[in-house]
Amino acid sequence: MRKKYTRILLLEDNLADASFLRDALGELEELQNGNTWLSPFELCDAETLEESLLLLKDVSFDAILADLWVGDSSGIATFQRLKAAAPHTPLIVLLNAEDATLTVRLMQEGAQDVLVKHEVDCTPLGRAIRCAMERNRIANGLRRMSVRDELTGLLNFTGFLQLGEPYCRLLRRRGTTVPSAACGYFQLTNLDAVGELGGRHEEEWLLVELGEAMRAFSSEVDLTAYFGGGRFAVLSPDRCGISLHTALRKVASEIALKAVARGSAVELQITISSVELGESNGWHLDSLLDEVEAGLWENKPFERVCETEAQSLIQ
Repeated sequence: MRKKYTRILLLEDNLADASFLRDALGELEELQNGNTWLSPFELCDAETLEESLLLLKDVSFDAILADLWVGDSSGIATFQRLKAAAPHTPLIVLLNAEDATLTVRLMQEGAQDVLVKHEVDCTPLGRAIRCAMERNRIANGLRRMSVRDELTGLLNFTGFLQLGEPYCRLLRRRGTTVPSAACGYFQLTNLDAVGELGGRHEEEWLLVELGEAMRAFSSEVDLTAYFGGGRFAVLSPDRCGISLHTALRKVASEIALKAVARGSAVELQITISSVELGESNGWHLDSLLDEVEAGLWENKPFERVCETEAQSLIQ
């Protein structure tokens, strides 16, 4: 039977430090002597942040060990880009010296642990990796059980499905005797660029503002959710597709205006799609979502419309 490996990404441009960490993990495997506290390690080395980001696109890692000062990036920015690329992978930071202020900041940003290199030994390093993986597993499990997105306060995908399915069944049972119902998607297609150029705080500000805007335009009976990746969804039982599309365009114009006033370095790119619940999707939520998602690819991003409307509002 094939062994299961603990796959670790090591971002370190100092060859001596990288060799030391590799030796420490190798020594830990020997000390375990077949115990299952940690499965055998599979260490993947990267000397630059860009190399790490490319690896994270293609490989699923169990943990990341990272020196934040490498050739193409330094400090907290390195951590933020790694975290954005692998938000659900435990990230352990390696520092050259004790820094209490930076350690607190990193833990607030989501680091699972912060270690000082010269204090690292095989057993403490293994314990840090194992504990980080376990804490991360528990956090991911709780996140999956939750029905609300932590940042925006809107429903998440799980909550949207749990509430949306009986919603659609009720509307299907009542049929054409109720007002038109529609589902809409609102997607920021360049959210990654906002994070890379404006930083994590700019990205979070934008998502929080959009969450507030979505709440403001929604009625008491609308279901509004954030699915992640810049995509918001609305299920409205008393709007037609055109009405919902118009409301979402207004939200886009409002957020574009706020971004311009804030001096954002990135022009927002937004795509909107809306589809009515009915015979074409069999009154089923999953089919409805498939139709709305297909509409995102058919519709052209209207970032120029947002920019024009925002400028006219400022004037």
